[in-house]
Amino acid sequence: MFHTLFANCLLVENFDNSLHFYRDILGLEVNNQDGHFADFKLNGTSLAIFQKSDAIAMFPEKYMGNGGGIVLGFQVSNVQTAWDELKKNGVMIIEGPKTTEWGQTVAYFFDPDNNIWEVSQL
Repeated sequence: MFHTLFANCLLVENFDNSLHFYRDILGLEVNNQDGHFADFKLNGTSLAIFQKSDAIAMFPEKYMGNGGGIVLGFQVSNVQTAWDELKKNGVMIIEGPKTTEWGQTVAYFFDPDNNIWEVSQL
């Protein structure tokens, strides 16, 4: 039934804050922006942000959560280097960097809508 995950769209409370976070703090390059929607250039799966209050064009607001319901996992060359950069930019790290019991080096942080990001070493 499901073959390929091609897009991730985060419904955000404050588009401008989230755009600043993803573009200016995390350094993601904007691929396309239209009003309160933006998607970012990434290899493979798409990542987009969309102002939650504007998303009612897709489905009723009553079906939208209050944020924090997703974990996005990204791989980086060096978790410590990524952690240093995130800390320098004021991002609140919630865990790590650490090595898990199964040997993976990871760190976790929140975006402006309390979605959890995981960065792990390639």
